[in-house]
Amino acid sequence: MHSSNESQALPAPLGRILIADDEESVLRSTAELLRRQGFACDCAQSAAEAISLLEAHRFDLLVSDIRMPGNQDLDLIRRIPALNPGMPVILMTGYPSMPTAMQAIQLPVFAYLIKPIDFDELLEQVRRGVAFRRVGASLASVTDRLTTWVADMQEVRSAFEASPQASAQGTFNGALALTLGNTAGALMDLQELFQLAMGLDQRGPRAPLPNDPRMEALENALAEGIQILEATKNAYRSKELGALRQRFEALLPKA
Repeated sequence: MHSSNESQALPAPLGRILIADDEESVLRSTAELLRRQGFACDCAQSAAEAISLLEAHRFDLLVSDIRMPGNQDLDLIRRIPALNPGMPVILMTGYPSMPTAMQAIQLPVFAYLIKPIDFDELLEQVRRGVAFRRVGASLASVTDRLTTWVADMQEVRSAFEASPQASAQGTFNGALALTLGNTAGALMDLQELFQLAMGLDQRGPRAPLPNDPRMEALENALAEGIQILEATKNAYRSKELGALRQRFEALLPKA
């Protein structure tokens, strides 16, 4: 028999969104529509109110009007990298202009939408923006894990060079293979998420993530890991490790 708490449990929100707009009717209706789609929404009617919320909470996405108090020259958007690093922004405006569009290109703007907003278009961009945010978080996590793995592999290499007999230890080889397998699996999952968020079906917006320093760190760690596998291939004569090396190489961008 289910308890009352279990029967009333609500699913976790698909993402937490901050909506900033000085038009209360637009603000409330947009928030309500997105809540019905499963997102948690907070509302702000000025840049100052939005900043206060950004300082207090972590959001997956900001949906912001351009013309509102405190957002002259897109001041609110310019503060996003410091307030919430990596958070994408969807801009809405009833007064599109070339200057604001050009400014948006230099800022963490994921989409630039013209009012009146088509909700289906907004919803699609919101879903993609939240996915983009989560891929960025996954990228940071996997980069840290892979960097640690490379350090461990360097220790393995040093140990082998000091004592070649270590390669004869079955448990040692098994632990190494398991570590490589787990890392390769995590990277393949990340690649799938990355492709989803980037919108490789040619419908996606401008995506700054490939220039992210974390991506460069990930690629460097992969390249170093491949070099270590190459240097130790005579010690670990394993088809499985050779296949893992090929999977790592496939993840690196082609020249």
